[in-house]
Amino acid sequence: MDKLAKKIINLPKRLLVEEPLNLYSGIRGMFGESSKTAGLPPGSAIYTGFRKDTPFNVDLFVYSENHLEEKLNISLEEVIDLPDDGNFHWVNIEGIHHTDKVKAICDAYEIHPLTMEDILSVGQRPQIDDTEKYLFVALKMLQFDEKKKKTTDEQISFVLTKNLLITFQERKGDTFEAVRNRLRAGKGRIRREGSDYLLYALIDTIVDHYFIVLEKFGDILEEIEERIMFQGQKRDFDLLYTLKRELIHIRRSVWPLREVISKLERDEIKLIRKHTRIYIRDVYDHTIQAIDSVETYRDFISSLGDLYQSVISNKLNQVMKTLTIFSVIFIPLTFIAGVYGINFENVPEFGWEYGYVYFWSLIIGMAVVTLAIFKYKKWM
Repeated sequence: MDKLAKKIINLPKRLLVEEPLNLYSGIRGMFGESSKTAGLPPGSAIYTGFRKDTPFNVDLFVYSENHLEEKLNISLEEVIDLPDDGNFHWVNIEGIHHTDKVKAICDAYEIHPLTMEDILSVGQRPQIDDTEKYLFVALKMLQFDEKKKKTTDEQISFVLTKNLLITFQERKGDTFEAVRNRLRAGKGRIRREGSDYLLYALIDTIVDHYFIVLEKFGDILEEIEERIMFQGQKRDFDLLYTLKRELIHIRRSVWPLREVISKLERDEIKLIRKHTRIYIRDVYDHTIQAIDSVETYRDFISSLGDLYQSVISNKLNQVMKTLTIFSVIFIPLTFIAGVYGINFENVPEFGWEYGYVYFWSLIIGMAVVTLAIFKYKKWM
């Protein structure tokens, strides 16, 4: 019992802590939301996530073709009292677990309580909702953690009105820096086009980042394939299982996005101009490519699992083959040694002067003949 306890204590912390925690977090992500909102009236301001250490922060971009003003960490009052000056406004909110402040913003811009509930319910699938006053889009932003070899996701919610785009984020850090730099540079269409084009640009950045995450998976799987071919260690099989779970997680984020992008492109949404739909069609194509990549990597992981089993079976067969060869060689030698080890007095060879030499010659000769037969049969 003490030995078993020591073995458990000496197991890697990753197996004892991280892996069960990851699995538990995934289950909570799927079902934890309903437990928090069960029994509450529709439109309740309840944040269903788990991370609550991000301070509430609001950044503002006010821009037009020839003008840009960037304000960081503005007050709640400034967000609520944005002037209608004909410019385009992008309000980026971080830390939606501050539900009272999110509710104040939603009330100020007449965002329906059910939409606010969707903003705060971060465990749901990507969705789109077109109302008379605004367009609501929610999707998942994925990033890859190099140290832990896993993906982290975050729900991004968009509320689009005529000249205003509000983005709601769970925490600080996103994939939007390239869009911010394009706004600062003032080149291209992004400053000339409306808020719907900004919505397209941000969604396109999120979808493009899916490929970066999937490329990381591809690099890891190629390394695992090489190691399996030459070594076939148990840790590679464990890593395959972890990556398979991560791909299932990514699949839950990417597959529903196809329907969202399709509605943006094809439905008659008044806040999305026909000119912008052409670019959204490109995002739809990228989404399909991302889905194909996810399915390809899932099949690749299954193939690597089969390859691992084949390599292990082949190694076992080689070991069994070697043991069998040694067994077959020593069976006749054991028989000869047993014959001359019997307890009878009248054994002719016992009286020979060269009986001992004869015995070893017979043993060696039998072994050589057996090896020659194996070589001839190409069994070794």
